[in-house]
Order: sequence, then C-alpha cells, then structure tokens
Amino acid sequence: MRMAVNPTRMELLKLGKRFILARRGYKMLKDKQEEILHRFLKLIEENKGYRKSLEEKLVNAATRFLLIQSTMPEEILEEVLIKPEVNLEATISPEKVLNIPIPHFTLIQKGDFHIFGSFTPPSLNRVLDEYSEILKELLSLAELERKIELFAAEIERTRRRVNALEYILIPNLKETIAYIKFKLEELERGNLIRLKRIKELL
Repeated sequence: MRMAVNPTRMELLKLGKRFILARRGYKMLKDKQEEILHRFLKLIEENKGYRKSLEEKLVNAATRFLLIQSTMPEEILEEVLIKPEVNLEATISPEKVLNIPIPHFTLIQKGDFHIFGSFTPPSLNRVLDEYSEILKELLSLAELERKIELFAAEIERTRRRVNALEYILIPNLKETIAYIKFKLEELERGNLIRLKRIKELL
C-alpha cells in the first residue's frame, strides 16, 4: 500500500534511505531467525536425550532404594532418613544467548546427605548420592526447558518482525518510491513541454 507522502525529491531521498535500512534490517533479522531456529532444534534434541537419561537414573535409584527398604525395618529407615541436615538453595543468574535473556540455575547444597550408623548399609548412602545428583540434573533440565520456551517466544517475535518487513514495510516503500519517481518524471516532462512552448513563443 502506497504511503501518504508528498512526491518531492527530498521525500524520495528519505524513503530511499529507509528502504536500504529496511532491507538491511530484514537480512539481519532473517539471519537471526535461522540461527535461533537452528539452536532451538538442537535444544529440543538435547532435551529429549536429557529427559530419557534422567528418567532412567530416577528409575534405577528408586529400584535400589526399594531394595534397601525391603531389607531394613521401617522405623529404623525412617529414623536414619530424618537425621541428615541438608539445606538446598537454588540461585538464578541471568545470561544472554543471541541477545535472549536466559536464567541460569545453580543448586547450592549445605550439609551432607550421608547417614552413618551401625544400622546403615553403605548402599543407602550410594542411593542418596544418586538422588543428590538427580536433584542437580532436575534443575539443569528445568533450565534447559525454560531456555526452549524463551527461544520459542523469540522465534515467534522475530518471525512477526520479519513478516512485517517482508510483506508490509518493504513493499509499501517500493510502491511509494516508484510512485514518487513517476510523479517527478511527469513533472519533469511537463516542465520540458512548457519550456519548448516558451522557446517557440520567443
């Protein structure tokens, strides 16, 4: 759609500059869109593998814990599991990937999961170590899935901007530039005809 502007040389110059900037902006956004999409697809694959691995670790740890549970009296197991004093704290620090703000999660563990006592089998501490690692990996998975969400939102935002440039602004600028050129040429022809007539009269 043609823009409502005066068909002057000054306006033509201004629109010409805007057209160059719009084309440059379009190319940059298109490149960014492709790069984000490429990384997004890699993150999806990474997430699939990470989830599968974590599910296997959870099943294995739960199976081992159930085996230990079956060999220990319930009241003793409850007593030893209450003993460890462990504080877990998650911190969030912002990072930027392709100018997208991404939260980075860190798990800070204060205290020890290990249980010591005559009734405690060594296998229980090994399982608790596994659960401690699983907790950290769950936080990493949450970070990865948040990154995927933010990348998806950025892909959509960039797509809208690319489309606005490709299908609205750039065609409008082209049409308006062509219209101004036509009007200026028409004006030039009219001036030449008038000059000819003046010469003929002289």
